[in-house]
Amino acid sequence: MKPFSAPGRVAIGLTGPIASGKSFALECFVKAGAFGVSMDAVSASLLTEPAVCNKILRKFGPEKILTNGLLDKKKLAAEVFGSPAGRKWLEGLLHPKILRRTHSLIKRSDKKIAVVETPLLFEAGLAEGFTFTVCLAAPEEELKARALKRGWTPAQYRARTRAQFPARRKYAMADLVLDNSGTKAALAGQIRSICRTLGAALKKRKKH
Repeated sequence: MKPFSAPGRVAIGLTGPIASGKSFALECFVKAGAFGVSMDAVSASLLTEPAVCNKILRKFGPEKILTNGLLDKKKLAAEVFGSPAGRKWLEGLLHPKILRRTHSLIKRSDKKIAVVETPLLFEAGLAEGFTFTVCLAAPEEELKARALKRGWTPAQYRARTRAQFPARRKYAMADLVLDNSGTKAALAGQIRSICRTLGAALKKRKKH
């Protein structure tokens, strides 16, 4: 695994179960001075590239995943999460490209702290590429309620959660678990504290 960090820099792998607040946490890290990358956003950008899109259409059939002539991400998600083989194929196509682009974005940044949000951090075996990993946590019923509030059906939620490690397993594998069952302000405060501590440690290391 090629490391995301470099000498004098820190790379944090940010993950968590579905609806745990990963996107908001990434925003908080960026506001605290870190460089942020969302692997979901990188994946979404890849789906707009003709070469990638054409391979997906040939695999799944345009009638299943096109809406008004455009790739429909919701239809694609429904197709792959209903088929383990289809999901494995899509991950095999996208994951190497996502990793290359993520490494490139981090390399071009001049920030000392980089945070990469990736839902499948542990499932994809990416943890060893980071300086340390952070996992967001909240009670299961709260996570489910958040997902349903976003418009997901219970069946969609079950399908997505089955495609990931159980929440407790993620918490056990993470170097640091952040409770996100409270307010957004509380989570933002925890993240600012992490960035201050890391910033001070990097400055101290530089002096020595």
